[in-house]
Amino acid sequence: MPTTTDISPEGARLLAAALAEVRPADSGMLRDLELDWPGSRALLARLGVALAAQEPQRAHVVLGQCLSGGLGAYRAARLARIGDQARFAAFVSGLTEALAEPHRQALVTNALSPLQERALRLAGAGDG
Repeated sequence: MPTTTDISPEGARLLAAALAEVRPADSGMLRDLELDWPGSRALLARLGVALAAQEPQRAHVVLGQCLSGGLGAYRAARLARIGDQARFAAFVSGLTEALAEPHRQALVTNALSPLQERALRLAGAGDG
């Protein structure tokens, strides 16, 4: 199980700054997501670091937008009572959709851990 040591100091700082910009309910939803999918916070931290490499001054704002999009999709998936892997896939899709430019959307894919990549593959296999 991933621990907080899986998050770099820069990633932790960016995630904290992004969380300060989202609704309090989103912070609670992130805790729920982390219980369902340990390592989700680390994914967000890695995404934040990648965003900071492209746009250092606005990385936390963009990460906050991704966070809101991802958690909104995750919340809707929970309400629809879809399966565990599909809920995680909805979260990742929401993160990705918040980044309009295709070159930035690839940052989400690159931030996924091998376990998260596998969960997305399995969620996709369940669609067919």
